[in-house]
Amino acid sequence: MPRQRTLTSEAAGGRLLLVVVAVLLCLSVPLGRAAPPGAEVAEFPGFTGKLPSKHYAGYVTVGQHEQRKRHLYYYLAVSERNPSLDPVVIWINGGPACSGFSAFLHSFGPFRMEGSQVHINDGPRVAVNPYSWTKMASLLLVDSPAGVGYSYADHEDDYTTDDTSRVADLYDFLSKWFAEYAEFLSNPFYVAGCSYSGVIVPVLAHEIIKRNEESGGVKINFKGYSLCNPAIDVDIENNAHVPYAFRMGLISDELFQSLVTTCNGKYWNNSNPSCQENMEQFYTQIKGINMEHILCPPCRYKMGITNQFIEYDSGQMFESLSKTSKHGLECNDQELALEKLFDTRSGREKLHAKKVEVSGPWKRCPKRVLYTRDILTLIEYHLNITSKGYRVFIYSGDHSLLVPFTSTLEWLKKLNYKEIEKWHPWYLENQIAGYSIRYENNILFATIKGAGHVPSDYLPFEVFAAYQRWIDGAASL
Repeated sequence: MPRQRTLTSEAAGGRLLLVVVAVLLCLSVPLGRAAPPGAEVAEFPGFTGKLPSKHYAGYVTVGQHEQRKRHLYYYLAVSERNPSLDPVVIWINGGPACSGFSAFLHSFGPFRMEGSQVHINDGPRVAVNPYSWTKMASLLLVDSPAGVGYSYADHEDDYTTDDTSRVADLYDFLSKWFAEYAEFLSNPFYVAGCSYSGVIVPVLAHEIIKRNEESGGVKINFKGYSLCNPAIDVDIENNAHVPYAFRMGLISDELFQSLVTTCNGKYWNNSNPSCQENMEQFYTQIKGINMEHILCPPCRYKMGITNQFIEYDSGQMFESLSKTSKHGLECNDQELALEKLFDTRSGREKLHAKKVEVSGPWKRCPKRVLYTRDILTLIEYHLNITSKGYRVFIYSGDHSLLVPFTSTLEWLKKLNYKEIEKWHPWYLENQIAGYSIRYENNILFATIKGAGHVPSDYLPFEVFAAYQRWIDGAASL
């Protein structure tokens, strides 16, 4: 009988061990097992070799309640560090209607385009990006709104849209995406963007918080958001160009003093004839300046100031460029390179995108999307979110004229938050990498010294280092 008890005890222990092992096995299942069938990406266009981490792609359909469906394309690159614990960052591209793949390949994604001459002569090639944010987080991009990149709509009318409609679709997208990738629900979640997405990111963050506070539905583990050179307030942005140009030595002392006198601080949309006359001189003096980066060759982007440029990053800056320009690699046609990469049958198959007959030609910033900015200031959204303690990182390339860092500082002042750490340098490898201010309510601001409008396009290492410090929990750089 004692022997029987021993066997029974051992059997019970064995059953317990099996349960523990089963639980541990479940916990150790590689991320992505819960992904939709066929979502894993095995190859990336233009890249040879093993992908640096698990990648997934596909579509999420939104707008069913309207009986007009829009199909938003997404691409997920899982963290290379610790995907079960690392944050998930969704990238909302600017434009206001441009594909996130351009940021993935020119800024912070797992791949970077090789030399531009290669694109023109031999076809596009991409290589591993040593400063990819996937080394600290899982990156999720979504082509938004419908009509951008691989995303498409069932009805042509849905290619006419605005900020409010776009945010509604993005939240719908996220709630359904997390239902398909539920293993990421417990990970810290951040929303990120640059330029025009400064209009979208705070509104989407506000919507996530509001829905989280409601009963029922998906609960996203939202922690905060980040923005670079963001469009926040139309008046502040557009009135910042003149003083910034003066500070950077782009206009004369005499013209600046005349502008101050005749415009009285309102340089944009001023009906005063004397102010308008001086503004015409201002436009003439900066006509040849690259608004993306005032020190870079002027051929890379469309030059001069138009109403579209003044109001927001219009997406036209990436129009076709001369392949024979004197200025070299920077002046080659990067639009053509991206289209050669993504608008092919093989590229679509590798990335699980619909055929061109369904989604239309791949365009980074397609002309078929007619977009209206209907949210002109975001200051109240920032106040609402930051008052609840969510983390915010705002960073600016200090050589962007399109959305100057001075305009960002201006709207930050309007939040009326105390400066915990006043303007001071931040360092990387014992060198000054920029300047920073830390505000109360978890707001961190930093400049990236020498960078342009999308800072990681110009100084990816510096942006990578700053972003990793912040997303890993540092209060200051």
